[in-house]
Amino acid sequence: MKNNSIMIMLILLIVSTGSLFGAGFALSGQGSRATAMGGAFRGLADDATAMFWNPAGLGFMNETSASLGGTFILPSSNWEPTAAVPGIPSATYESKKKLRAFPSIFLVEDTEKPFKWGFSAYVPYGLGATWDAYTLPTTMPTSPTTQVDITYAADFPEEEMMSSLAIIDAHPTVAYQITPKLSAGLGISLMYGMVEIQKIKPFTLPAPLNTMNPWYSPMTINLDGTGIGIGANLGLLYKATPALSIGLTGKTPSKLYMDGEAELYLWLNSAVSGMMGSPDPIKSGGTDDIKTEINLPGELAVGFSYKIKPNWALNLDYAYTLWSGLDKATITMDDSIMIMTSKIEETELNFSWKDTSRVSLGTEYWMGVNALRAGMYFEQSAIPDETLSPTFPDINNKLSLNLGYGRVFGPLTLDLNGQVNLFQERKIETQSADNMTGTYNANVISGNLGLTYKF
Repeated sequence: MKNNSIMIMLILLIVSTGSLFGAGFALSGQGSRATAMGGAFRGLADDATAMFWNPAGLGFMNETSASLGGTFILPSSNWEPTAAVPGIPSATYESKKKLRAFPSIFLVEDTEKPFKWGFSAYVPYGLGATWDAYTLPTTMPTSPTTQVDITYAADFPEEEMMSSLAIIDAHPTVAYQITPKLSAGLGISLMYGMVEIQKIKPFTLPAPLNTMNPWYSPMTINLDGTGIGIGANLGLLYKATPALSIGLTGKTPSKLYMDGEAELYLWLNSAVSGMMGSPDPIKSGGTDDIKTEINLPGELAVGFSYKIKPNWALNLDYAYTLWSGLDKATITMDDSIMIMTSKIEETELNFSWKDTSRVSLGTEYWMGVNALRAGMYFEQSAIPDETLSPTFPDINNKLSLNLGYGRVFGPLTLDLNGQVNLFQERKIETQSADNMTGTYNANVISGNLGLTYKF
């Protein structure tokens, strides 16, 4: 088999891995209260979710509390291919709707000293999509006027494009109130990731079998693995005046060290198999253990909070996320996978992902024991045209709109939030080895629930 065919197959596997970490796979934030304000919380950071937004906020807190929360996400995507190919006729395809839930916990201890600490566990990255767009062709042209019936091996996957991701972050945090106006904080991210990916791509056979459309010999790639990683976030919170506070935060780039299993199969239909001397359709490939390192992005952010009245705050945040750290990845197989007569062992790929900006605006208004909240943010997409495929819920730049409500019941506080993410339509017209051309549309509806008990 030609070396370029081997490289295409390896590229597809690596792109499957990297595709997990576009902006749409980073959850929009932690905590129902902060999320209701569009994530404009780094300059306020006055509850336990400061461990995620700005750990310096713990330095000004004088309470012992426990918070439980949940994020519920329902993504919806549709894709219309640019041109029909065998197995994918011209139509509008929709991803399967699946409600996803991600829990969180935040604990803060009041030490009554300048030094404060807390612990949290949450899911900073987690989403997915499932598609059933490809149908195995039943006939294949052998000349401009002749068709031949074809079959494939019986165990072709039903859902040929799928992604599922969750990264759990166990997050001990410390903060120190340096002066009555200034606090600093540091959090450590101890991460555990779970990834599963299924993808399909056309495959060009070597001569003399390469006279047909490559979609008649598709290749499926399944990647299933887990990994661990470590990172950190840090912050400063400065209360310039009783009304104005300013937060500066940073998150270090980190790596997720993954171990898992790769399953690669090239599906040769009965006509091709017959040309190779086999009476039955062939699937060529196998399974092997793999290792890889996935770069997670660093981030720099600033936030401002201004209290128009003692019970009314207006917040503004800006975050710059270094997604360009996903520029390259290498997958190493413990042994190798044989595709026909070629071994697949290791390769490297340049992703060319882009850094992104996010601007958030939010407000909170207290009326006695009741709070009303609203927020919005605009966020760029990190994914370039050449690596976009239907497995991405984050198909383009997006606008998020949020509404929230809070109620205090003595030591217990209830917070609720509803959110909708609206994506710009995106058209991919130039084909590459790693994308799928067509028109993409998506939206995500989500909600947050939080319960906090102050001791």
